[in-house]
Amino acid sequence: MDVKQRYIREAGYDVAEDFIETLQELDIRTGIKIAKFIEENIDKVAENKLVSTVLGGVVIDDDNEPITFALEMIKTPDHCTVGNSIILSDIKMIPMDDYLDLLNLNIKSNEDRKNKSNKKSG
Repeated sequence: MDVKQRYIREAGYDVAEDFIETLQELDIRTGIKIAKFIEENIDKVAENKLVSTVLGGVVIDDDNEPITFALEMIKTPDHCTVGNSIILSDIKMIPMDDYLDLLNLNIKSNEDRKNKSNKKSG
């Protein structure tokens, strides 16, 4: 486990114990798909040193079934931390309805951010 943690830290992530425990309960291929999802979507999460962000995700397992989850993370600006700038604090498997609620919240918050930036520049 020490080698895995060193690799994760070198990649710029710090991982909480709850996150690791949940991933260990999953099929290894599903865990890899979730890790790939995180890599592909980490840039969509805004930096915030004060609060965590919950990101909804979905991957398709080997039985062609959707696996929906909520990922809690903290992404701080590099200059605010010593070492890691991304903390993967928790991950929970959630029902599809909760995943869709998270998508709707994300769309609404993105629209609010765009509206605020348009008001400042206009």
